[in-house]
Amino acid sequence: MRTFLALALTVGALLLVLSCSEAPPTQSDVDHSITLVQRPQFVETRPPEVVADFTLVTANNAVYKKPPPPPPDDTTTGDPNPNPPHKYAYIVGISDYEGTANDLQFCDDDAQAMRSWLIGEGFTCRMDLDMAATADNIVAGLQWLIDNADPGDEVAFCYSGHGMRSTAGSAIISADLYYITHGYVMSYFNAVNCTKKLVTLDACVIGDFHADVVDGTFMATASNRKNSYDAPDLNHGAWTYYWLYGTENVGLVYAEEAAPYAEDGMLAWASLYRLRVDPKHTDAYTGEMDM
Repeated sequence: MRTFLALALTVGALLLVLSCSEAPPTQSDVDHSITLVQRPQFVETRPPEVVADFTLVTANNAVYKKPPPPPPDDTTTGDPNPNPPHKYAYIVGISDYEGTANDLQFCDDDAQAMRSWLIGEGFTCRMDLDMAATADNIVAGLQWLIDNADPGDEVAFCYSGHGMRSTAGSAIISADLYYITHGYVMSYFNAVNCTKKLVTLDACVIGDFHADVVDGTFMATASNRKNSYDAPDLNHGAWTYYWLYGTENVGLVYAEEAAPYAEDGMLAWASLYRLRVDPKHTDAYTGEMDM
């Protein structure tokens, strides 16, 4: 009897440890009673003329500086700039939107976890969460990257929140309900005067941002034309969870490794719940980006 009790206690302890594991879920872990809500359920009740006033399309005060193209037939391996003098990251996470109809679950958690990871990578971080992430503050955060980065430095912009298709294409949505279009955001980001840049976007229908990628930038997104998802079983946006799991737990160093890992993880997770997702990345960085 004592042997049986000891064995039972050992098995119980092992199960407890495994249940607290950070490992990605498998089919046996899936709780199909969980209601999954795609992130683009943004409820727009304003008339079109008001929406137009709340859509930022062209940045009038951002100076566009396109980096020089890479040499023809580039065969660079490794990172040509593995140790930038300075690293700056601007991070936005919005779960609490103006009103209550558009609130999400884990976007602020995504942002705080991304900040912790980036600090560990040596970045100086600026972050706006929830109602602090107004359109004015987001523009100020992007301008902060322009004001601080010099040639040879590295910058990152990370966003988790609502994405929407506006009349001008994909847009992120500020806490005060401005549609900040891909052209507006990237006119600022592309004006940062350095050639090592990372963009991560955990939002829906965000694929038009990829058309604005210029040389020196690596962009990874949770969606192209489909949806991103909050994952209650992971306590994060699904894509963000796998990006961070790959970089922090698996030890992936290069963006060229982390993005496919996050994509494969999100696709596998989505298949457990019979969801369709389309994460995407665009690599315009010469060599491999050591983040």
